[in-house]
Amino acid sequence: MIALIKFLNHLSDIAIFSYIVVDKTNGQISHQKNLTNHQLTDKQIQRIITQTSIIHNYYFKEQKLLLFAYDIHELNQLVCLFIDDEVGNFISHNDRLLKISETIHLFMKEKEFTAKEVQSLNQNILYLRETIIEKVLSEQIEQQLYHHDFESEEAMFIEVMNGNEEGLKRDYYAFQKNSQTGLLSTESELRNQKNILIVAVAISTRYAIKGGVPYERAYTLSDNLIQDIERKNHFQGAQPPVLEILLLFCKEVRKYNYIKYSTTVKKTCEFIHKNIYSNLSIPIIAAYTNYSVPHLSKLFKKEVGLSLNQYVMKQRIEESKRLLEFKQYDLNTISSLLHFNDTSYFIKVFKKYENMTPKSYWHEKN
Repeated sequence: MIALIKFLNHLSDIAIFSYIVVDKTNGQISHQKNLTNHQLTDKQIQRIITQTSIIHNYYFKEQKLLLFAYDIHELNQLVCLFIDDEVGNFISHNDRLLKISETIHLFMKEKEFTAKEVQSLNQNILYLRETIIEKVLSEQIEQQLYHHDFESEEAMFIEVMNGNEEGLKRDYYAFQKNSQTGLLSTESELRNQKNILIVAVAISTRYAIKGGVPYERAYTLSDNLIQDIERKNHFQGAQPPVLEILLLFCKEVRKYNYIKYSTTVKKTCEFIHKNIYSNLSIPIIAAYTNYSVPHLSKLFKKEVGLSLNQYVMKQRIEESKRLLEFKQYDLNTISSLLHFNDTSYFIKVFKKYENMTPKSYWHEKN
């Protein structure tokens, strides 16, 4: 047990995730490393320890939390893994938590999960999306449709996405003047500051990608910054550490920001990227921008060179490529997650955009 806890702590330091270890006999937490403010109730823990499969994923609506439970039968313990983030990223978090679970499984059993175990997870994530998460995402879209005033915090990251350094500095100092940074750790002030910086890196990474920075470059920069943050014993510099991080991502966006879209088109693209796992329609997209369907369609086609439908489909194919790079998703699952009519149609569209079948792409990447 001691070896397992040491391994979990080391893995958590590298991959930045939280865990709790629950004794299945009494339902009590025996060990934990919680980097979030999420706490599980006794009722939720009792629900988890009744599982029969070696690995299972849950979504707790109260905490808006995706959680993985890994059963260590020989120790009569259950390891629960989770990450603090928004529900819109539940697919990418599902990928990440599965990889972490598989690493623990390799440590304990020296083998990978079976195809049957992974298939069970796929079926459950589809069930979660259809019964719970789809509704939550729809509610978020509804809020976006009727509440267009961005808060000052989001305004900063919009400037990162646009590569606007002057606007970023202005919004950052306005945010600091009118807002108070949350407490992300009671362990120490240094730990609290590190957690705040790591959150800034994570959010900036997403907005930089939306601003045109390639995925690989953005995530490499993110990993390097987080490792650098963890090595520091104090922070000092000409500018506040958070602002330095935001400006770094802002400069990356400017490197790759070759195409200058209007504010409306950028806003439209951002909305599509953010809601790629929702069943988007052109009227919903147009309502978000406060433009009529004909006007937005004409403007978008003129600037981007693609119709709105083509752009949405292209982004779904791009996301499907990312999912194909993970071994866990079959074509039926990907097709359903991204709202294609059926698997045959998904294959047809994929081949149209990539000049190869999804299966050929999978073999090329794996």
